[in-house]
Amino acid sequence: MAMRAVSGLVVGLLLASCGGSHHFRATNPAETSSTPPYLELRSERSVATLHFPRGVYVLDAVDDKGYYYRAPRKIVQHSFSGGLQHDGGIFVARRDQKKLRGYVILPSGLTHVGNLSRTDHVFRY
Repeated sequence: MAMRAVSGLVVGLLLASCGGSHHFRATNPAETSSTPPYLELRSERSVATLHFPRGVYVLDAVDDKGYYYRAPRKIVQHSFSGGLQHDGGIFVARRDQKKLRGYVILPSGLTHVGNLSRTDHVFRY
């Protein structure tokens, strides 16, 4: 029971410290014509208890800071009570497309998590 509380606290603090940015909206072909429509994650990657699946992520939304690629499957959050599934994917910074972060959509809103920049990936057109 104490381990569950500590684990929940750690994940909660991690997620709360990385809130999403402003003006999140669905993509518009005109504003994303120079951005690759697909990002392939060549290996699974974990951030704390969140697991991002390998596969092709599809450009789905943008905001003032970057681009959101939706995961091919749900992001799984492992816990002592089993796995919780969340919508989410990979965030790519507008200023530097080498900077990748995970994102998940929680009841409290969209949350950026971890640094996925060193994960084996490739952009696809």
